Amino acid sequence: MLKVAIMGGALLLVALVLKLAGVHYNDALLTVGFGTLAIVAFFLGQMFPGTHRIGAPIWKFAMTLTGYSLAAALIGLLFVIMKWSGGDKMMILGIGCLAVCAIAWLVYLLYYRKNKDTQIFEEENN
Repeated sequence: MLKVAIMGGALLLVALVLKLAGVHYNDALLTVGFGTLAIVAFFLGQMFPGTHRIGAPIWKFAMTLTGYSLAAALIGLLFVIMKWSGGDKMMILGIGCLAVCAIAWLVYLLYYRKNKDTQIFEEENN
């Protein structure tokens, strides 16, 4: 999954450099780069809670929502750059959900750091 994200990021970087240089017809590279990163973010949101032993269900939900929000923000950014309609609404939705998740994560971590007797992550029995 990391290799796919690096490849998508490299395509996106090349596309943005070409767009800044004034080269026309690089819209396909932008679409593929943003699409690849959005797909990776979406599937990481689905896979991450299942691969780690996380104790609280709200923590799993926050991680899943973070992946979905990041995917929506990336697609919204693509729409804004390409000047398609609906990009601003997608950006507001994605970044708004990311902000809510970040605040929830901070509150959750600060609460559990203060109460060291409770644990966020379940212990693995080896």
